[in-house]
Amino acid sequence: MPSPTLHDPQLARLADAHTLTIQHWLSSRAPQARTFTSLGTRVASTGLKIRLLNQALGAHYPPESPTEDIHADIESVKSFMQARPIPGWYWWLGPFTTPAHFPELLATHGLDYDGRGLPCMVAPLPAQNYPPLLPNLTVWRAQTLADLQVASFIRRTAFGFPDGEALTYFEDMPGDWLDGASPARLFLARAGEGEPAAIGALILSEGAPGVQVPGVYVMATLPAWGRRGLGAAILARIMDEATQLGHSFIVLTASRYGFGLYRKFGFEPLFDYAIFEYSQETS
Repeated sequence: MPSPTLHDPQLARLADAHTLTIQHWLSSRAPQARTFTSLGTRVASTGLKIRLLNQALGAHYPPESPTEDIHADIESVKSFMQARPIPGWYWWLGPFTTPAHFPELLATHGLDYDGRGLPCMVAPLPAQNYPPLLPNLTVWRAQTLADLQVASFIRRTAFGFPDGEALTYFEDMPGDWLDGASPARLFLARAGEGEPAAIGALILSEGAPGVQVPGVYVMATLPAWGRRGLGAAILARIMDEATQLGHSFIVLTASRYGFGLYRKFGFEPLFDYAIFEYSQETS
């Protein structure tokens, strides 16, 4: 695929398909996870009490689907989630949601949208202008169970997961992260001879038949090590790896904390996801 332009509609479709596929994969791999495919969406729930890990992803209903069928489908998703021991969950909607008025239908079923979009961003490869990387930082691909265990600790600490939740994650599925042929590559970083303090992953999936799309995921740094260049070092490594694999672009979704870093590495906003939230504690 040729190097994309930042507002190429085909690129947006590739990025959207890839992102929703990987978000589903990340929430479906834990041993206690369950999945559900409805008329117009895919659902994955880890069963952990963390909304980010229980998600309905996209809305692509067949043309001419009766509105009553779509309403029934939304209720089927809610029923699936209500059977899980979770306080709430998210429904992601991208730019190719069909029907176009689907967000209005979600609102009638008690799902709330706060109006803040989650940017999906893209950068060309190879990267044009890395910011300067700090010396004395080491980045390596996870190779051992101990690497996976410390990565899980960094993830739950950096993301502020509730006490007792997601105590394990990467080590529950070692084949996904340690197999050299896996589409997922997990990286860790440390400063000097210190302990690992940051993680990030390169994950590949098809954005369209025969078109592999690389994405950046689970970027996390321990709070005590923030703004010390570890995240930048991991992002540079991920982009280099994707370049070596022959890719001409890479995508990610950006939290408000990471947005500035990603812009420094050449990422530009492509579109926003609308994230609707459903609270089962108050329903």
